[in-house]
Amino acid sequence: MLGFVSNLFRGAAVGLANIIPGVSGGTMLLLLGVYERVISGLKNLGPQTIKNVLRGKIVEEWKRLDASLIAALVVGAAGAAFAASKLLLYLLNHRAEPTYGLFFGLVLASVVVPYKMIKKRGLAALLACLIGIAGVIGLTEAMSGERRLANERKKAEVAMIKAKAKAAGERAKLGDVSLGGKQFMLFFLAGVVAVVAMILPGISGSFMLLLMGVYFEVLAALSALNLPLLGSLGLGCIVGLLIATRALSYLLKNFHDATMAFLMGLVVGSLWAIWPYKSFEMVAFPTGPKRVDLANIIPASWGSEQLLTIGTVALGIAIVAGFLLIEAKLKKADGAAA
Repeated sequence: MLGFVSNLFRGAAVGLANIIPGVSGGTMLLLLGVYERVISGLKNLGPQTIKNVLRGKIVEEWKRLDASLIAALVVGAAGAAFAASKLLLYLLNHRAEPTYGLFFGLVLASVVVPYKMIKKRGLAALLACLIGIAGVIGLTEAMSGERRLANERKKAEVAMIKAKAKAAGERAKLGDVSLGGKQFMLFFLAGVVAVVAMILPGISGSFMLLLMGVYFEVLAALSALNLPLLGSLGLGCIVGLLIATRALSYLLKNFHDATMAFLMGLVVGSLWAIWPYKSFEMVAFPTGPKRVDLANIIPASWGSEQLLTIGTVALGIAIVAGFLLIEAKLKKADGAAA
């Protein structure tokens, strides 16, 4: 029971991470030390799952999928995202620097977790880590601040159309989405890419859809309940999940240190995305103004907000240090009892 509760809290951290731009659920799973278990469990999903369920071997399949862990993480993530989303979104819009600072400190201090999982810290691990760092920073900078601003303004237009349609009791018309073979293939690939991105630490699935240029087409398909295209997207998500989890499981089993170093690099690279000090503009949405970050900056002056941010970075580091200390003491106590 204690294990299930602790995994609920892990899931809550994952749910909160998914709300923060630049922090992915995969990042938090890695920092919490359960990434490999989740990948291993999801990797076992497949035809054997269907066979075992049909044969009534539900308990055995539940254990094979490590479903107790995954279920607790999902429940915790969903609950935390629902409970804290409004507060976090408010803080990101009105007190962004201290909020980013807290998560910056949490992630920065937690990098020690994947680092300790690397057994041989040689040149290969260093190169893998550097590739991961460069990959995340490159993806983050692949979209300019101007393009991000234009995308948010377009999202605001879509949200306004939806709000007006809802007020009038109508379905929002976001434009027609063609049903050609190329479109089905594009949505399928979008599903694959989005899921792979969500599994990997430091990369956002929605950001990858924006880079592919299909984010708004997916929104339009969702709004119009275009079931054929949404089915193609869903199929891509399933295929992406099956491929990515199996590939990662193989790499972690056969090239553990290099793979873990690469994943650690993705986490370190995400620090660039959550750097607290940024230039920004506000975009008007039906629910209120939303902050759009444009570029990382060094503050021109250091006032109370900037000093508070340094304090929240320190708080994030202290929280992780405290948890790591408690975990070390519990492991020591368990070892002594054994």
